[in-house]
Amino acid sequence: MEQIKKTKLSEQIYDNLLSQIKAGAYQIDDKLPSENELAHFYKVSRVPVREALSKLISMGYVESRQGKGTYLKAISVGKSVKAYNYGDFDKKDLFDLLEMRTVLEVQSAYYSAIRRDDSDLEKIKVALDHFRKITTNQRVIGIEADYDFHKAIVNSTKNDYMIQTFNNLQQVHRNALEYSLKLNLGKPTKREQVYEEHARIYETIKNKDPDKAKVMMENHLMNMRRKLGDDRI
Repeated sequence: MEQIKKTKLSEQIYDNLLSQIKAGAYQIDDKLPSENELAHFYKVSRVPVREALSKLISMGYVESRQGKGTYLKAISVGKSVKAYNYGDFDKKDLFDLLEMRTVLEVQSAYYSAIRRDDSDLEKIKVALDHFRKITTNQRVIGIEADYDFHKAIVNSTKNDYMIQTFNNLQQVHRNALEYSLKLNLGKPTKREQVYEEHARIYETIKNKDPDKAKVMMENHLMNMRRKLGDDRI
């Protein structure tokens, strides 16, 4: 944490804490420092700290738990996706998540193609190249490589609400990816198809073609939903 000047204290503390949250300093359900701890760190009274925390709560980033403190907030997305067998798996949770991802990430690809800068594009490319290496190793599922690719695209939208929504879904998203990608182990053609879909999304963002980026992302997510048996599409 960086110390700050004592002007507009509550806003500066709010901005400082929010930047830490966005940078990943806290994970979902992590407890933030107490009012006293923050006041001591920033060398201020508890009043501006309380105001800053109240604003974080009102904006939906954190929640206050009576008698326990302030915690980074997660969106309730139903049961966590854990099982790998269809017989044990709550498919509705999975399909609801993929439907939500379609709403969020199709538009994210569109805005990424418009707003991304060279640094954003490099991060997307690094994630894509990592995924390329993963596809050649049939013993590695590739959860992080896939997740990082989609995360880099959402981050490049520069839209704080899109980014926060994506981050709030991170654990259930990773669990769903583990389930989906595990189905492709030992099937190099399927893994290659996922990579090619990612590559086409990257090229449209690189070429700053938002309409095509939107189509490529929708095709990618719809293919995943069909593969997993979502009969609502």
